Amino acid sequence: MKNFFKKIFNEKFSLPAKISFVLIGLASTIWFLVRVIPKPQRAAYPCMRTAAPLMSGFVIYLLSLGGSLLFFRKAIANLKKAKYWAAIGAIAISFVLVVIFNINDVKQIYANTLGIQWTRGVLPDAPNTPMGTAWGIKPGRVAWVWNPAATRDECTNMIVSTGGWNGVMDLTKSDAYFQAKNTNQDTINMLANKAIMLIGGESTVKASWDAIFKNFNKKKTGTESGYVAGQKIFIKVNNGQAGWAIYSDLSEKGNSGQGVGNAMSNTSPQAVLAFLVQLIDSCGVAQSDIIIGEPMSHVYKSMADIVWPMYPKVIIIDKDDKTSLGRTTSSGWVSNAIVWSDKGKVMPSAINDDMMQEMYDADYLINISALKAHARSGVSLSAKNHFGSSSHGGSYCAERLHAGSIATGDMNTGNDDLSAAHCRGDYHMYRVLTDIMGHEKLGGNTVLFVVDGLWSGIEATDMPVKWGIAPFNNDWPSSLFVSQDEVALESVCLDFLRAEADKNTKFKDRPFFPAVDDFLHQAADPANWPTTVKDIDGKSYPFAGYDPEGDGTYMKSLGVHEHWDNPINKQYSRNISADGKGIELVSYPSGLVSNKTAIKVSQVEASLNAYPNPVVNSCFITYQLKASASVSLFIASTDGRMIEYIEQKQLAAGSYTKTFDASKLKSGAYVCVLKARYNGRSEIKSLKLQVR
Repeated sequence: MKNFFKKIFNEKFSLPAKISFVLIGLASTIWFLVRVIPKPQRAAYPCMRTAAPLMSGFVIYLLSLGGSLLFFRKAIANLKKAKYWAAIGAIAISFVLVVIFNINDVKQIYANTLGIQWTRGVLPDAPNTPMGTAWGIKPGRVAWVWNPAATRDECTNMIVSTGGWNGVMDLTKSDAYFQAKNTNQDTINMLANKAIMLIGGESTVKASWDAIFKNFNKKKTGTESGYVAGQKIFIKVNNGQAGWAIYSDLSEKGNSGQGVGNAMSNTSPQAVLAFLVQLIDSCGVAQSDIIIGEPMSHVYKSMADIVWPMYPKVIIIDKDDKTSLGRTTSSGWVSNAIVWSDKGKVMPSAINDDMMQEMYDADYLINISALKAHARSGVSLSAKNHFGSSSHGGSYCAERLHAGSIATGDMNTGNDDLSAAHCRGDYHMYRVLTDIMGHEKLGGNTVLFVVDGLWSGIEATDMPVKWGIAPFNNDWPSSLFVSQDEVALESVCLDFLRAEADKNTKFKDRPFFPAVDDFLHQAADPANWPTTVKDIDGKSYPFAGYDPEGDGTYMKSLGVHEHWDNPINKQYSRNISADGKGIELVSYPSGLVSNKTAIKVSQVEASLNAYPNPVVNSCFITYQLKASASVSLFIASTDGRMIEYIEQKQLAAGSYTKTFDASKLKSGAYVCVLKARYNGRSEIKSLKLQVR
């Protein structure tokens, strides 16, 4: 039906849109009346929700056309009877109805059936309103580390292959993000080290990992024990497209399937390698005790090409026999390891699912997902990464879980994001991602959550794109996001994705899907769980709660969720106050986030002013430093997009004045930001500029 509508309104289709509208509007009206009048509850059915706007548009169309003709005839009759005022009134009404008839956009009526409308950018929880219970060595802490030198700016992310469908990726002609030539491994290793020390709270990588293991085991077993030799670590990577976009040597096909195409966004091998260096070289974990896997599909050849030259004994697991390529074949699947909490009501084809034996038996999981948007769930981060962790009889089964997402359309419709007939856009609905986060062998067994933001994708099956917001400024994100608290990590990455997608149309508003953070609300606090679930026919059933093991034990809070204050300061409640109960975002370099709890005001204190404000053509920006500091002074849009740097240098204590030329800016609100950093401590001052 949806593709049929699209064909009707393709400009090359010969049937005029209004004729199509009349035919389908008439059919929709008859269909709706025949189905709903005998049984009114059918109005909630997906097919009826599709037909309703067509019917209503058609009825309005008929009323406006018929009404205009009726009042025009009355006007003629009144003129013949010399009733001039009555004739003028009838003509006026007829004119209004004719206007309605002509401005009634037939294509827009159909568009409203193909895409659902929502209030963009509005979330039910205000900024800095945490919910749930933060946890970790530093409760609710998320580390964001960034260095643009980690990635090669000129990377085109193109895959060139030879031999058609049965060929291989041509490494010499391709220019994909996962190739070594497009990354700086030393820089990425440094970023990973900074991140792990920010999370572990110690001055060395080894001591920080030891603290993380002890903290995790205290929560998991009640005993504060570190890593013990022989324990298995399963690293779950995001290589889901390897189930279909792959050659016989397990190299990437890209999204074209053959010839020349885009490299699809996945976990980068370099990010995985950085954490392997820590675990093996710093912590002494045996190579053979580490398993890298994407249970539902395969791990791409590019991962082996980067990992095995340094660590040839690290196991790359595969559900199939790929021993000829050096892979280890899985010993099998644990049947019914996952019992989806909707009990088949929301996801009728997914009652129980299996889990790869090696993942199920692992002592620890490390979840390294990719930073990207998604056409089903709005975003794809650590929770969505586990769509690749379940199977049904050893077969690919992720599409069975789409009914528990936001956009639930069948994959055969072409991955077309939201539609009125396939949207679960209300809060307090069953969310399959919440089930995944709380499973004791998935989110519950994960010692560390990493979102690989070195490159960021606009969709699961699309290429990475450069980011415009500060500090990326039309470059690759070149970042890693790390936390012990999965809810906090997903919340932070969602805020970043929404900030970028607000201006970057390539994201197609996916991070703004309705109820995009509902799964985080529910993961944070059971008070946000649904009381009922609805099946595909709209019938309601009681919802007992999230129990993905099916053992009668329901989840508790999995972490803390909140949204930042704004894309400029990027402050969460623990950044604003030492007494905050929510998220703390810490960064490397430290000045990326305004963290008031870490500022020694007596040493770094700065002031910032601008006059005249509102600004006409130009203004003076004044600031004062009470200590020598590294200064960045810049103008940004209110959504965080960098516009112009005014100052970037080391300055001594004192007062400074800069002239800012605003004549090239459009009228509106902007933000002037001063970042001052001194001996690792930093302060951010900002003020609103109104340009006329």
